[in-house]
Order: sequence, then C-alpha cells, then structure tokens
Amino acid sequence: MTAANTRLADRTDGTDRTHRWGGRRPGGPTTGPPPRPPYREPGKAIVHDDLEKRPTPRSAGAPRLPLSHSRKRLWYLDRIAVAAPVHHVSAATLIEGPLDAGRLASALRDPVSRHELLRSTFDDRGDGPLRTVRATAEVPLRRLDLTGGSASGTDARGVSEPEAELRRVLAEESAGPFALDRGPALRATLVRTGEERHVLLLTAHRIIADRASLTVLEHELACSYAALGGSPVQDLLPLPLPHADRPSLDRPAPDWERETRDEEVAYWKRKLADLPPLDLPLDRTRPRTPTGRATGRGLLLDTRCAEALRQLAREEGVSAWTVSAAAFAVLLARWTGRHDVVFGTPLDRRPPTSARTAFGPYEDLLPLRVDLTGRPSLREAVRRVAHTRDEAERHAGVAFGQLVQLCEQERDVSRHPLCQAVFAVTGERRTGFTAAGLTTSQLTLDDATVPYDLRCTVTDDGDDGDGRGGLGAELRLASDLWVPESADRVASAFRALLTALAETPDRRIAEIPLLSPEDRVRLDAWNATDRPLPEPATVDGLFLACAERAPQALALTDRTGSWTYAQLRGRADRVARNLIAGGVTPDSVVALHMRRSAGLVTGMLGVLLAGGAPLVLDPGHPEERLRSMADDADISAVLSRAEPPAWLHGLGVPVLRLTDAEHDRPVAQGREPEHVRPCPVGPPPRSRSHPLGLAAVVHTSGSTGRPKAVGIPHRAVVRLITATDYVSIGPGDVLLHLGDPAFDITAFEVWGALCNGARVDVLPGDEPLGPDEVLTALRELRPTIVALTGTLFNRVADIDPRAFGGLRHLFVVGEVMDPRRTRAVLHGGAPPERLHNGYGPSENATFSTTHLVDRLPEDAPSVPIGSALTNTTLHVLDQELGPVPIGVTGELYVGGIGVARGYLGRPGRTAERFLPDPFASRPGALMYRTGDLVRRLPDGALDFLGRADQQVKIRGYRIEPGEVEAALLDRDDVRECVVRAVDVAGDRRLVAYVVPGPGRRPSPPELLGGLRDRLPSHMVPGHVVMLDELPTTPSGKIDGRALPGIAEGAGNPPGTDTVPPRTATERALWEIWADALRVRSFGVHDSFFLIGGHSLLASVVRTSVRARLGVTLPLRTLFDVPTLAGLAVEVERAADEAAAAAVSARADDGSEQLDGLVAELERLAESRRAEERAGGSA
Repeated sequence: MTAANTRLADRTDGTDRTHRWGGRRPGGPTTGPPPRPPYREPGKAIVHDDLEKRPTPRSAGAPRLPLSHSRKRLWYLDRIAVAAPVHHVSAATLIEGPLDAGRLASALRDPVSRHELLRSTFDDRGDGPLRTVRATAEVPLRRLDLTGGSASGTDARGVSEPEAELRRVLAEESAGPFALDRGPALRATLVRTGEERHVLLLTAHRIIADRASLTVLEHELACSYAALGGSPVQDLLPLPLPHADRPSLDRPAPDWERETRDEEVAYWKRKLADLPPLDLPLDRTRPRTPTGRATGRGLLLDTRCAEALRQLAREEGVSAWTVSAAAFAVLLARWTGRHDVVFGTPLDRRPPTSARTAFGPYEDLLPLRVDLTGRPSLREAVRRVAHTRDEAERHAGVAFGQLVQLCEQERDVSRHPLCQAVFAVTGERRTGFTAAGLTTSQLTLDDATVPYDLRCTVTDDGDDGDGRGGLGAELRLASDLWVPESADRVASAFRALLTALAETPDRRIAEIPLLSPEDRVRLDAWNATDRPLPEPATVDGLFLACAERAPQALALTDRTGSWTYAQLRGRADRVARNLIAGGVTPDSVVALHMRRSAGLVTGMLGVLLAGGAPLVLDPGHPEERLRSMADDADISAVLSRAEPPAWLHGLGVPVLRLTDAEHDRPVAQGREPEHVRPCPVGPPPRSRSHPLGLAAVVHTSGSTGRPKAVGIPHRAVVRLITATDYVSIGPGDVLLHLGDPAFDITAFEVWGALCNGARVDVLPGDEPLGPDEVLTALRELRPTIVALTGTLFNRVADIDPRAFGGLRHLFVVGEVMDPRRTRAVLHGGAPPERLHNGYGPSENATFSTTHLVDRLPEDAPSVPIGSALTNTTLHVLDQELGPVPIGVTGELYVGGIGVARGYLGRPGRTAERFLPDPFASRPGALMYRTGDLVRRLPDGALDFLGRADQQVKIRGYRIEPGEVEAALLDRDDVRECVVRAVDVAGDRRLVAYVVPGPGRRPSPPELLGGLRDRLPSHMVPGHVVMLDELPTTPSGKIDGRALPGIAEGAGNPPGTDTVPPRTATERALWEIWADALRVRSFGVHDSFFLIGGHSLLASVVRTSVRARLGVTLPLRTLFDVPTLAGLAVEVERAADEAAAAAVSARADDGSEQLDGLVAELERLAESRRAEERAGGSA
C-alpha cells in the first residue's frame, strides 16, 4: 500500500485551487439589495438563495424530515441497485505506533453525538422517503487482524502479497452495503497489519457525507481520541445548523429572492432545453442497472508542458480549471462528433463560514453546456468554456436535483441524468487522523468505481511548491460500457489535446490528431492490403484464359439451355466483331436493352471483348430513367434482345439485335456438353481492354432521384473476384445470377464465375424474384455460392432457415444484416459453410469489406461489416478528413484499386465524392466518400452505424433509425420494418413502416408500447404504418421513396394512441396512477415518466399498489417497465407468486382462514382468469 497523495484520485473533493495559477475571478454585482455574496473559489457554491441549503431553525419535535432532491435520488438508486459501492466514499489512514484501539472505538461516540446525520435513518413508510433522526446511535469499530498469515512474495502486478491482501480487505470493506433504513450510514474498520501498525478505514454512504466530510470526521475523531487519553485539545469549532434543515418551499420569501430564483430557473430552462444524452461511442450495450465498476487510466505531463498550460491560463486571464476543462470539452466533442457537449463539474455547497466543520453531502454537480460550433481554435475553446462556467456559476443557486426536475427528461436509471461525463480537479489534501505519539499518513485506495460514464480528474503538482511541477490526470470509464483498450485510447487522446493546448493553442480543434502512435501502426497494418493482380488484369482476358484451359467445361445455364466456355466464347466473339464493325472502340459504352438472361451475359461478354463497357438498361424500368442513364454514359451503340423500342433509335447510335450479332443456337436444356457440336471458334481477337479501362457502367440512386452512372475499371472487378482472401472460386463452383444486372452485384455473380472457371446459373429476369423462387433455385440448381440482399435473406430465412445448408458461401449484401435472422440461420441446424456480411458501395466495385459470421452473441445489436478486401483501404475520418480514434464514429472513405473512375457525365458530383487519397503512396490515387457512418472495433473490423444523411435530429436528439428497426425486428410478430423521419405538418417525426409476421397481427399501439419499454422516449416513432410488403428497388433493396407519406392528422404521436385499461389489474393500476399523477388522460401504453411521473411519485405508486392490491414490488419495477400494461404483468406475476406462497404457508400451519391480503390476491387472479376465458371465447 502506497502512501498518501501518490495518486490524484485520493485528493479529489471537487474543489479547484486556481489561485495558484492566477486568473480572473468572476464576481456577482456589488450593489443591490441585498448584494450577492462575493465569488468564492471556483468549485465552491454560491449559496445566497439556495433553498436547498439556506438553513432555518427546525421546529421542535419533528422526528421525520423530508429529503433534498439529491438525497432522494441517492435513496432511490440505493433501492434500485442494491449495494452499489459507487455511492460510497472512503478514506484510509496508515497509523504507526502504540495505538489504543479501545480508546479509538470510544472516540467514535463523540462525532456520532455531534452530527445528527450519523444518527439518521432513511426509509419510506408510505409517505415517500424521509429521514429520521435518532437520539442515540453507535458506530462500532470493526477490527480485523491480518498478522496471522505468513504470506510473502508478490502477485502478478508486482505487489507484495501482504499488501495485496490489505488492498483486498479495504476494497471489500469499502464496498460493503449499508442498510439505510436501520443506519448508521457510516462504517469504521481498523485493520492490524503488523506490530504497532494499523490502517483506519472510514466509509460513508453519500446520502450523509461527501469526501470532505470524512476529513471533518477524521479531525474530530483525532480530537476525541486525544481527549480520552488526557491530552489537551483545542476546542472544536461550533457546528453550523444541521445540513438537512430546509425551509418550507411555501414559506414567504422576499421579493428580491423570488425574482433572483425565477431568473435562475429561467436561465437553466433555456440553457438545458433539448439537451440530448452524451452519445459516447460504447463497446458494450448499456445495462439497465449499472454496476458502477470502472477502468481507470492515469497520465502525467512534464513540467515544460504544464508550465505552458499555466502560461496560457495567465494570457487568457482564466483559471487552471478552465484550460484543462477546455481540453476535456474538446475531447467529448471529438469523441462524439458533436459540437454541443455537456459535462458536469463538482460544486461544494458548504457555507463559507463553516467549511471546516460542516458535515454532510454538500458536494453538488454544476452542468456546463459548451458550444464548439464554427471550427474554433483551442484558445477559443478555452474562452468559451470560461464564459460558460462564469455564466453557470452566476446562476448556481438551483441545485442539481432541481435541474433534473426542471428539464423534465425521461427517467433512465441506466445513465446519470443531464451529465454523463464529469470533470474535476483535485482539492486540498486531507489531514487525516493524527494523534500524539503516532505516525500517520494517508493511503491511496483502489477505488475502481464511477457513477458516470466518464470522469476526468486533473491534479497540478505545481500547486504544492514553486508552481513548476507537472500536471497529472486520471480518466475513469464505466467498465459496463467500455473495454480496457478504450480507456487507453481516451487517455491518449486527452494527453494529445493537453499537449496541443500547450504547444499550439491557436490550432483549430478539428486539426488535432488524436490517434495514439500504437493505433496508427494498427491502422497501417489493417490497410496493408496490396497484392499483385493476376495477368491479364482484365475481365475478358481472364475469361479467355479459362476458356483456353477448359473449353468444354460448362460455363453458363439458364432455363433455355446451357453453354460451354468454348460455345460462350464463340458467341461472344461474334458479338464483339459486329460491335467493332459498328464503331465500338476501347472504353466505349454499349447499352444492352435486356432483362437478366443468358443472352444478356453473352452480350456483356461480347462488349468486353470489343473493348467496350456494358451498360444494362432493364426494359422493365421507366423509359425516362433509361434515357437519362444512356445520356449520362454517352453510349456508342445499343444491343437489344427483341425489337428495340422507338426511343432507342432516337439516340443517334447504332442499334443491333443480339440475334443478328450471333449465329449459333443454345444447347437444349438437359443435354450434356460433350454431345454438342463445338461451335466454330476462330482465333481470339486481339485484346482491346486495359486494366484501367472501363469494364462496366452501373447506376446508383441519387439524392435528387436522378441515377448516377458509375464507371468501373477492369482492375476494380479483377481485385474483387481473383486472388482474394475472403472467398475462393474454382471450376467446381456454381454461382447464381439473381441480382439486378444493372447493378454492381453482377460483377461478383457473373464475372466471379466466368473468370475462375466456374459456372453461372441465371435466374430469369422476366418473372418476379421472391423467396419462393430463391428456395426453388437453391433446391434444384444446387449452387455453391450465392449473394442475397438483406431483404431477400430475411424472407428466405423466415420460411426455412435451413435452406442455405448446401452452400459453401452465402453473402448478405446491400442492406443491414438482421441479427435475429442471422442467429436463426447459424443455429438452425444447417448453416452454410461460410456466412458473410458483405458491404460496399457501387463506387468501389461491389464489396469493400466482408465479415465472416461464424457466431453472434445473443445480445449483439448488429453484425459487423468486417475488414477490407485485398487491394482496398478503409479510412474512418472526421469532418476535417482526419482519422478518428479506434472506436469513435466517423465517415467511411474507401481507397485502393477498387475505386471507380467517377460518375460519367457528372464532373461536379465526381469531384465531391471522389477525392485525392492523402493516405496512398500511388500517384493520382482516389478515395471515395461513402456517406456511411462506421467505427473501428478493437480487432479492426468495422461496425456499420447507418447513413450520415439518414440520421435524424428530433427535439434535439440525434437518432439512428437502424436502432429503432433492430428493436422492432426483435419481435416475433414483426417480419420486416423500416423507420424513416417524415415531415408531418411541419413537424419532424419518426415513422415505422411494419410488415407483420405470421400469426396474430400486432396493433400499432402494441408496437409502440413495446418500444417504450425498450427505448428512450425520443426514439419511439410517432406513427406506425402497417404494410403487407415493403416496397423494393429492382436490386432488391428497400425503396424508401415508395413508402407512403403521413397526412396531417393521420395517426397519432406517442402518448395519444390512448388504449384504455382492459383488465381488472390494469383498471386498478389506472386509478392508482390517476390519483398519484392528478391526470386522467392516459392509456396503458403511455410512459409513467412522460405523463408527469417522477421518482418520488414512483414511490407513491409503489406504496399504493401495496396498500390497495396487496402486492409488494421492487422500487425499480416502474423504471424497468414504465407503462401501465407492463406494470400490470408484473403485478399479476407477483400476485400469483404471493398467493401460492400463502396457500403453502396455510397448509403448513393448518390454518383455514384467509386474511384480507390473500383474499385480494386471489380475487385479482380469478378476475384475470375470467377475462382471459371471456377473451378466448369471443
């Protein structure tokens, strides 16, 4: 165990000794009746008008006292999360010398008598949580002896075994639960570690004390110990009025006081309006009940850097706190991708006149909302933080608990209200327990807890001497949310920001690199994907090589026949010669006006052999769209299967019929290739293709509705299908061509087969392609490699999750992979040999990443999109095109030789999306801006978070619709869904479009009620639209433009889809809620906390449920299931269990008489059974 002050955490009490750094002191007005008290040190509260803290004499004989807002919250948290040590505060002192343990135990009586909080209990007897002050109480001194063992050596961390044992004992004693209803909320432990060597540990619940209070207690304990030993002691200072004495809120107040308080309340309502939670990127799903466990990381800046920060503070006339807090604010902004961040800072509300004697939970929290918009410099960030804090402290009379009430945020026990991140600086060193004849020193405790998502504590060693020491910091992250590697990265980024503040304060905050050197090496390694391409690196060249190696191998089949490689080559050669004769030159674009068929494959191959690039125009698409595509691509010829429509002749280019360009006929279906007369094959034409030349032109949807023509070079396709590390394709493989040939999936389905000696089976394009057709193809054609859109995969998996058992590779592409269907396929008994999640925009030739899905945890909310293909690089960048740290959300940019040449005919749009690649060594390299939000996982794989342009902001909250979709898709009665933001009469609302699953059809109120039980209120859609099918594009993706709109007045936002109570239990609960809330316009799916409920009323409801229904529920039940429908289920389950237990107890003791409680429980249960019988017969 190390001595005191070796770590900054041991010194933290929330105060900020900025006078050592120099700087201005914001003050209140100096005139006016009566004047505001002068500004105390930053971190010390302004208490002139704080109704929570301004004492008045207590009326005599008041045994039970109301709790302040902060105490109520702590009481509720203690009831909800049993034995959470995160709400404890401890202090340890090493005592060497002849300690009299008995005298120390007796000395504890004086502080207990002196401070009524040490004699207080906290309970709820039906009228809400109250505090009871007892006349007497005792805090026993628990004694432990660690001298009996003979342990020696060190543990894995190099800590001696006796010290490790002491640390373990102190941690256990600090974490032990308190019974607040019995008291006391203080524990004293004396641990003997050797001859005349002890450790005194004091642990208190934060409902009665803060860290500074333990210093007060240690001082008083030392005085009492000395007095009992006959030593002269200095008289203790008189106590202030008890901390808990509060004026009644209805007590008349002076006009100036009311006006000041009204002004402060109005300020905070404005300042915290539409305040969203801090969306820090998490490694783990946020649990409903946090454990409070933390992972801490420390850092130390050298003297030179620390002095530069002090100099910056002096230049700006601000405090040390402000400079380091500015670095923290920038850290939050960069880590979340937001310019509007909020964090809390501790505020000591002790009365200035009794700071050394006041015992109680005086530490409060002051929220600071910092605006970092407009690309500010670090220096400007310092100024903005200074202004924000000055302004907040001028309005600090409203306690944090009251701010929570004012903001009317939805209660969420899984996160700290208002402030999920807290910044503090170390305060004065505590003196600890001291006594004559004893040598004492403070000990640093391994306090691995944090009540927030993130807490940063800074200490300035220059405060302790000549002002030239170093600067230290500890960042503590909730272990529930992050893995230890993330703590390392946050600490590294904070160090980088502090260093930048010291060295380049005028640099813009977005320009500061936050990647650690180690992570830079990792990113470089993950992007080291360069591999040589096979020769020739063209699609037609690879096909010709396969045709020469195995001319009689089967290459192509559809419902009309089969063709060998030699036959297909012969037909394609003839098409090529005709096109060349028609004027097609290398890099010319040739349109093929055909549906998906073997003939289309032949035509595309012929275009490639002629040196051109095929552009498929599906006859089923609207003429206007096809004409726009042809115009953009500047086509030089048209191939058509049937008689071309008149508009094609009007394009002014040669129009050929495919049947006129080829002269042989296909083999009859079912005949073997060796029985077929070989097609005459002349010498192959001289290759007219080049790796940089166009291999295809595909179209992708545009935001304006006009499609964009993407020019894909040969090398991009070759890199996709040959010499890859994600799939191996060979002569024994059969690939299904079932995708829309106008899109980039063709490159994988068709050329992946024909460039590797495999066979491609073409499903007819003139018939609808649904799950039944896919199931038939899987069963009859027995392919080995298949790619399906996410929608089609889901539909097939719903019908038969074992249908993919015969596949070597199954790729789910084009849409987010659904975790529920994925698990069904993996665990259905016949999964494919390899299941892949494939991701990639058309602008990077089909796949940029793939992820092999061999397992998926039950709680996994998404499926990663994986790692880069060979010859592909992935860059997760911020708005300044700088790499974001691993785990942080950014926009994905893809580089490498798979990047397309741009949008044909759209130079402006090309320049916007295809940017020079600053990370590439190849001259002229481009990277494509995908518009997709992703983050790196620790293993380098990417997690897809949605489209940047589909994220919506509603009432100040940033919402990813995919998260809402995932919650809906977890239901068995939902087959498909999509969530979009829709403008309804000028109001931006979320709308869920839902296709129900088999069986009973869920109603919109049911779906909304289920979402309210799982998601925060701001993520619950305002409307649910039930559909028979979701509209899809020709490529099989969801067609968002075809979704129906929402008319003004149609449907209802959440909370107005009022469903009345339907059962006896719901009716009884409805009356209880109505009485507690004083409202009657709500339904069974409305959230308790959105119709006026709060934690105190939750306790009232719980008490009423116990009194009226005879059911005792845990307090946290209403937080877990805040709807009346959900609560009714919990009440009925508890009633059934209680009734069964009561019957069992009566059988044991022979009693035949029912008491009133059991009778009421059985009446409720019988009523419910009768309703169920009635419902079943209706």
